[in-house]
Amino acid sequence: MAPELKQAFAALDAGQIDEVRRLCHHKLRNVPELAEQVLLLHGLIANRSGRHAEALPLLERAAKTLPPSVRLFSALGLACQATGHQARAAECFVKCIQLDPQSHRAYLKLADVCLDLRQYERAIQLYQQVTTLAPDEVAGWNNLAIALRKLGRLKEAAEAYQRALALTPDDALIHLNLSHTLLAAGRLPEGFQEFKHRCQALAFRREPLPLWTGEPLPGGTLFVFAEQGLGDTLQFVRYLALVRERVGRVILESQGPLRNLLAASGVADLVPGPGEPRPACEAWVPLMHLPAIFGTTLATIPANIPYLTTRAHVRLPDGPANELKVGVAWAGNRAFHNDALRSMRLKQLLPLLATPGVRFFSLQKEVAPRELPEFLSSTLVPIMEQVRDFADTGAVVEQLDLVISVDTAVAHLAGALGKPVWVLLPDPPDWRWLTERDDSPWYPTMRLFRQREREGWGPVIARVAEALAQYKVQH
Repeated sequence: MAPELKQAFAALDAGQIDEVRRLCHHKLRNVPELAEQVLLLHGLIANRSGRHAEALPLLERAAKTLPPSVRLFSALGLACQATGHQARAAECFVKCIQLDPQSHRAYLKLADVCLDLRQYERAIQLYQQVTTLAPDEVAGWNNLAIALRKLGRLKEAAEAYQRALALTPDDALIHLNLSHTLLAAGRLPEGFQEFKHRCQALAFRREPLPLWTGEPLPGGTLFVFAEQGLGDTLQFVRYLALVRERVGRVILESQGPLRNLLAASGVADLVPGPGEPRPACEAWVPLMHLPAIFGTTLATIPANIPYLTTRAHVRLPDGPANELKVGVAWAGNRAFHNDALRSMRLKQLLPLLATPGVRFFSLQKEVAPRELPEFLSSTLVPIMEQVRDFADTGAVVEQLDLVISVDTAVAHLAGALGKPVWVLLPDPPDWRWLTERDDSPWYPTMRLFRQREREGWGPVIARVAEALAQYKVQH
């Protein structure tokens, strides 16, 4: 290898990108026999700089003209993976393994692609190879845990997370992932203790007050702030009834859409919106710390339903008295990171809407533009144009016989109001729905309809339609 070329690769390995560019432009550009190596260097520089689309054609050309190497195919695999060419990425990482069967990083990269492709069994085998070749590789244990959890192998997933934490005990994100796994397994006391790490993992706000840990404050005021999604707040405000047994006054800072509902329900003494003035407080606590503070187990979840009420006066339009009134929500907040998994398209719900003797009301605040033609031609009764916030949505829900919803805030609202609610869950579901069971200890009036392994929404909707026909007969 030419000295200048060797120097360029050494600079690249040292992260000296400007030095690599200098060598390419001044030392190597006019050496014809090194032209392909210079193209490779440009591709590697683009990859290192996050310009993967620019790197891809350069690396593909290098793969056709240069001798195969782990460096080349690893970089090409990364560029393919970053630009959505997962199958080609897998080929590249397989090539890396062929070139160096002891390269745990090649196994790790191939496993990551399989994880992206939802090839969980293969990903698990590859991650296990990583942990054999490199027992101290944190990503091997962490990503193995992710793949195991995807298949519902929760005990093994928790053990893999714990192996990762033994190597990096202060990694808040791994603690948070472990908490989700423990909670999904029903190990609530352990899970909610680990769940406290979300404050570091998600960079939560902090208040210039003592953090409340459950001690009595008989004459004091406690500031509680709602966190994460609207559904989380609706699920966990139930704990404020327990808080009020220990403190003199509770101030709950709520998300705007929930404020009127929570104020009308009397869950706190005062419910200001975000950033609004509040009285002086002696301590503070994030809302979702409360299950850990109260030592929640499956048997001690506060499930005194209903714990919410509404004073709003939105009225459903009149219809035949003998028709069952069912509200449906098929999509959640599109900005939620996992929304593509939990939400469905309206067209997937259409077989259910054909159930005779049922009048369906849309509980979607917003309908995606691409679904408007289907929405307008469906039998759904629009009602949400009258709705301003969740107090109004609650008034609608209270007039329904049943709510059918994907995993979104509407499902929590119906459960907290004590209405019959059926929740359609993806595979794998969120931690709060546990595994296998078709009921929820959080909401006594709730029934769960789960996707079975990789079956999609069609069979779920078929089961819901069959259950709805029986429900109609019974009611």
